Amino acid sequence: MDNSHLLMIAMAEKCKRLIRQCEQPDVLLPVPLQPGHLQWMCDQIVEHAEIGPPTKLHRWIGFVQCGMLAQRILDLDRLKSMFDELKRAHGEAIVDVEDLLDHLDPQSSFEFDIGGQG
Repeated sequence: MDNSHLLMIAMAEKCKRLIRQCEQPDVLLPVPLQPGHLQWMCDQIVEHAEIGPPTKLHRWIGFVQCGMLAQRILDLDRLKSMFDELKRAHGEAIVDVEDLLDHLDPQSSFEFDIGGQG
C-alpha cells in the first residue's frame, strides 16, 4: 500500500472519530449527511483505500468533510487544518495531497476530473 492510501485511511479514521463526538446531529438534514451515514462512508474509504480509484476516494473524503461542516462538527477553518498533522505524519511525500484539500480553498479554481473525455 503506498503512502497516499495510508494517508486516505488516516483521514477517514480521523473523520470518523470526530463524527462519533457529534452530540446533537441536525436531524433535518438529508440522510446522507447524518452521522451514521458519514461513519459508514468512512468505513468504506478504509475498506477500499488500497484498491479504490484515488479520485473516488478523494470525492468521498470531500463529501464526508461537507457532511461534517453541515452537521457543525467543525467550522471551515478547523476543517481546513484537520489533516495537517496527518500530512506531517505521512511525510507529505505524496504529490496529490493538495487534491484532498483544494475544494476547501475559495480561491482555488480546481476542476472536476470526470473522465471519459477523449
